[in-house]
Formats: sequence, structure tokens, C-alpha cells
Amino acid sequence: MAKQIVGIGSSANDGNGDTLRAGADKINDNFNEIYAALGNSSNVLTDIIDANGIIDVSSGANKIVFYYAALGDLPSASTYHGAVAHVHATGGLYFAHGGAWIRVNDETTGPVIKYTAGTSGSSAYTFTGPGATAGNNPNFTFYKGHTYLIDNTANVGSHPLQIRTSDGGSAFTTGVTENYNSTTGLTQFIVPHEPSDTTLVYQCTNHSAMVGDITIA
Repeated sequence: MAKQIVGIGSSANDGNGDTLRAGADKINDNFNEIYAALGNSSNVLTDIIDANGIIDVSSGANKIVFYYAALGDLPSASTYHGAVAHVHATGGLYFAHGGAWIRVNDETTGPVIKYTAGTSGSSAYTFTGPGATAGNNPNFTFYKGHTYLIDNTANVGSHPLQIRTSDGGSAFTTGVTENYNSTTGLTQFIVPHEPSDTTLVYQCTNHSAMVGDITIA
């Protein structure tokens, strides 16, 4: 049924609008259609959205679309911490955490591993994450076809991190996206299957002592 509009005439009390009965009948029809679409229970609205504004549905093949055309269309990851979204331009599914939109593993990006950088003065980086070695300037082995996120957002102002071809060498750029997802200090590295070099380093561009090896396997 299409939405029914109650006729109100062109001016107050001009006698051209719907009668009270006809208008009330249209209103009832509209509400009946909405209630039927929402399950037609006696508490149809509170069954879906509770007093705290939380959507709570315990049955049914629910369909909620979280569609965004591009990464730049996503809302603030800080404001909507915990939200999920599909980005059409990348074909990826993302979730909001720690002030950033993080892509969920899929067949496009491959396995994704994230390491978070800390610092020890101006002499070393430290890292936390899956299998990360404790201590200063630990070495890493990255695998071809895998995606690595290095989160240096907490330190980027004083200790910007760069993936390089060697200690003090030029930046290694193949598969590397700095400030990934518009997040300053977050580096994405999609390891190529045929890299030009299999022995790289990560290094602070301000302090040469903050350096560690990356071996591509």
C-alpha cells in the first residue's frame, strides 16, 4: 500500500478536507502497514529499540545495510567506535577502533597483522602485537602476500617511522602506504611477492638509532 495522505483542504475549515472518519481511516491504514512490516506485536517499537536507544532483535533474517561509497565517506571512527561499514570503492568491510577504521581480513587484502609502536627515549622503538619480541628495536619477518599495519600514531610527532631499503637508505615504497586510511602515523605494508629487496629496515626519520630489521620471507 502506498502512503495515504490526509486531505486538509487549502485553508482552515474550508470544508474541502477529509472527514474525521476518512482521515482517521487513512492514519490507521498507515500505522497498520508499519506495524505489520515490523512484526505486528503489541510492543513493536520497544521490541526493536529499547529505552536506551539500543537495537535489540532476537529473531528473523534481519537486513541492515552499512554502505559507504568511499573511505572518505566514513564517519568519525572515534565518535562511532565499534561501528561496522562496507566501503564500495574498496570492496572491504571495516570496523571502527582506536580512532581509526580498520579493514577486516578478506580475499583482497589477505591476512592482516597489526603492530603498535612505542619508544624508548630517542634510541629505540618497542612494539606490541602478535609474536612481537620484547625489548628495543626488535627484528621482524614479514611474509609475501600478507598485510602489515604499523601503528605509530602515538609517536609520529617526534619519531616518524619509515620503511627503508637499508639503515639510512631511501624509502621502500612498493606496497607501502603511509598515513593509511587518512591516519597520520599508520603505515600499511602489503608485502609484494616479488620485492626488489628482501632485507629492509624500519627507522625513525629523526633519530637513526631507532632502527630494526625487516626480513621478507
